[in-house]
Amino acid sequence: MQRRWLWLFTLVAPPVFSATLTVCYHYGCSRQAALEVDAAQIRKLGQRFARVGSAPAERAAVADTVRALYRLAARVAPIASDQGGNPAADDSAGRMDCIDHSRNVEGFLALIEARHWLRFHRAAGRVHRAPWLVNDHYAARLDETGDGQSWVVDTWFKDFGAPPEVVPLTIWKEGYSP
Repeated sequence: MQRRWLWLFTLVAPPVFSATLTVCYHYGCSRQAALEVDAAQIRKLGQRFARVGSAPAERAAVADTVRALYRLAARVAPIASDQGGNPAADDSAGRMDCIDHSRNVEGFLALIEARHWLRFHRAAGRVHRAPWLVNDHYAARLDETGDGQSWVVDTWFKDFGAPPEVVPLTIWKEGYSP
């Protein structure tokens, strides 16, 4: 009898495997580090999505998970000193521009989607804006599956460790800045 329940549990709870993500930094993804996320960390990250019951709650879980993944990434790359934006005086080895941030968050969203934690959204790659000729900017995109609204998950604006901005794509495309 006990074996039958064990078999049923394996169907309900698929095994959790580790993942390797690439972390970009030093502007333009010119330097990279491999972030190994082990099975225990993945389980802990996945708990953020366990009780999500709406699209806004899922976006909050995404923001929290992106922030947590960046904290893990700071263990393998010198990114903890990154300042929001692209400050002219920042010459730290771990500085990141919007290209670095958008690629990192795109990878984080891909992991979240691959683990089937998203029920109300899907990862949709990166987006680009140039509302003014000299103001190019990149971020990661998240599409809501219910109403089709597109959202941007942008970690570039604030210093390392701050939660990402999650805003509608239409507002972000107009030059959004917090």
